[in-house]
Amino acid sequence: MSGFMDGYLDVATRLKMAFDKYPDLRIQETHREIVEMPDKSCFIRCTVTIWRTADDLIPCVASACELYPGRTSFQKYSENEVGYTSAVGRALAYMGFSGNKSLASLDEVNSAKARQQPQHLAPVVPLRDDLEQPFSQPTNTSQYATTKQIAMMRVLGQQKGYESNALKKYASEIVGRTVLTANDMTKSEVSQVIDQLQK
Repeated sequence: MSGFMDGYLDVATRLKMAFDKYPDLRIQETHREIVEMPDKSCFIRCTVTIWRTADDLIPCVASACELYPGRTSFQKYSENEVGYTSAVGRALAYMGFSGNKSLASLDEVNSAKARQQPQHLAPVVPLRDDLEQPFSQPTNTSQYATTKQIAMMRVLGQQKGYESNALKKYASEIVGRTVLTANDMTKSEVSQVIDQLQK
């Protein structure tokens, strides 16, 4: 392989190099969140923290986003794992373990190429229970909550310790019906939940 891919290292190779230099290196999967885009597509943003030594005062922090649901057989049902692996690869590149001047790992490059080839897309399947599936755009959008309202409800929910399914369950109790996704809640319902979360 030559040209653009010259010098690219996969994450496993970068990790071995890092452990050779820092035997006490530790990695933590620090955070994961679902990012819903205006077009209703979803990404999983995975963040990792890497400490070079036990007393590392400035650990390396990096994030990577993975399309959800995954569109290849490799990514499908492994979106979290792929996202965290890419985040580790980026963090290691920040630390100087990249093989060349690029931050992208071979895994990320291959993943990006796969996303650009629609003829190889896997069929879309229902999302897992722990992730929110966006509904198609409703016919009468005026009664449904705005993106800002939903974002505020999610932020307040996170501050109170309610995430994903826990927030849906809490919202269901407040509005008196089963909430499957924030996108099918009315403005009034989201306002009720926000009011309760602010108390």
